[in-house]
Amino acid sequence: MENEKKYITTEELQNHNKREDLWIQGKVYNVTDWANEHPGGDIPLMNLASQDVTNAFLTYHPGTAWKYLDRFFTSYHLEDFHVTEVSRDYRRLANEFAKQGLFKKKQHMTS
Repeated sequence: MENEKKYITTEELQNHNKREDLWIQGKVYNVTDWANEHPGGDIPLMNLASQDVTNAFLTYHPGTAWKYLDRFFTSYHLEDFHVTEVSRDYRRLANEFAKQGLFKKKQHMTS
């Protein structure tokens, strides 16, 4: 059964928030060895470790950044992951802005 998904609970994931054991997002990634090379520095990664960072990722990264995550995927999924209503609303809004071309301007930042 090699195709079966592996899962980790939120409680287990929260134990993985140290510098040498850094995991992020509802689909679990390990960026420990790459943290020092992160263009935004390792501080954002450390502050967001052990929790879902989808909204932060969407806010501070272009859509093309998703393709770089695959190499860090641990093959674990968060067992009890759910998207809050606030996050769903934010993602819909960000998607609408993207469709309208509002993120095409270089150096666009959200604060």
